[in-house]
Amino acid sequence: MRKLYEKDWKYSWGRIGVDDVTRSMFSAITSEGKENVPEDGAVLLAPNHCNTVMDALLILQDWKEATLFGARADIFRKPLVNKILRFLRILPLPRSRDGAKAVLANRSTMDEVIECLDHGMRYCMFCEGTHRPMHSLLPLKKGLVRTALLANERIGSRKPVYIVPVGLEYQDFYRIRTPVRIRYGEAINVTGFVASNPELPESRIYRALLDQIRESLSSLITCLPDDGTYEGRWAMAKVAGAEAATTAAEEDIRKAEDFERKRRSERLSSWSFGKEKPVRAVALRCVVALLLLPLILFATVVSAPMWLLAEWLTGRIKDKAFVRTARFGVKFVMMPLMLVIWAFAFSQLFPPAWACVALPLSLGSFTVFYETLERGRVLVSDIRLLSGHDALKKSYELLKTKRI
Repeated sequence: MRKLYEKDWKYSWGRIGVDDVTRSMFSAITSEGKENVPEDGAVLLAPNHCNTVMDALLILQDWKEATLFGARADIFRKPLVNKILRFLRILPLPRSRDGAKAVLANRSTMDEVIECLDHGMRYCMFCEGTHRPMHSLLPLKKGLVRTALLANERIGSRKPVYIVPVGLEYQDFYRIRTPVRIRYGEAINVTGFVASNPELPESRIYRALLDQIRESLSSLITCLPDDGTYEGRWAMAKVAGAEAATTAAEEDIRKAEDFERKRRSERLSSWSFGKEKPVRAVALRCVVALLLLPLILFATVVSAPMWLLAEWLTGRIKDKAFVRTARFGVKFVMMPLMLVIWAFAFSQLFPPAWACVALPLSLGSFTVFYETLERGRVLVSDIRLLSGHDALKKSYELLKTKRI
């Protein structure tokens, strides 16, 4: 059986499609701090977890080489699913509630993880244990630290073991074609920490490493208190920045929450506020929209089977954190089929030269459709804001003065 750390041409070719569809879900992906990821040891990545499968896909597309992931063990129960997940370099992580047999099976999983780490493969594990679409952190689980300490016992004498916190910051958790940022923090040298604290009890080592990870993650994302002030602070963060939101007085938090409630009730985008020369910007974008209208209509029609299915699915998802993942899945699965349909249809409807132009344009039609929806939503909001809403504009400017 091929080892997970060994190169596989099928996996490499599949990555091309997966990474391309992942990037198409966002208007921009900004990656910062990759120089913090050591090249001289075993690396465990510790991201926050806020947007289900998309979090893993973002980490995956950020590296040319394969990355090993851990996922909850119950989804591996069916043999076919287990085979597919292993091909994707995903291993099961049993929990105590999965039963004693599953927990015992975790030993073989750890053997594989450490073997992959020893051969230079990164291992990514979401240390919060579950996802939550909020700009805050859940209590961190011990699993990642346990894995790092076990790896240090086995291979720490040959190469240092590091934990690298990774901050994932979504501009919007649910809408596609919005920006996202990936930030890699300073590496935590687990081998060095253990060696310099030989008398420290294991429980204290766990606590100290978890505290370091949490502190680092908090600095890599907009990390707001998970209490009754969260909504108001996030509204403040969108106007005045994360630092202002964290230190805001109670009165300012209430004002920000009131501004956000009124903004939503008027169906105004937060992106519409604070723009310089808004009339000129709206006029220019209207002209561009008219010029691109034929392309937009073409993209809407040819991608209709995909986006109609995607919207039908997302309308039935209870956990809205999965809506972007659902759209990803629809595009990834349907694109090869649609490519065949488009090639046949265009060859029948158009002369060869036109068909050769239409087919490449169709490849980006799904993205063009959702990009148009997102930009159109903001444009309509801009136009609405130009027609009045002076009180909301004033509230925005007052909140903006709190920027630090």
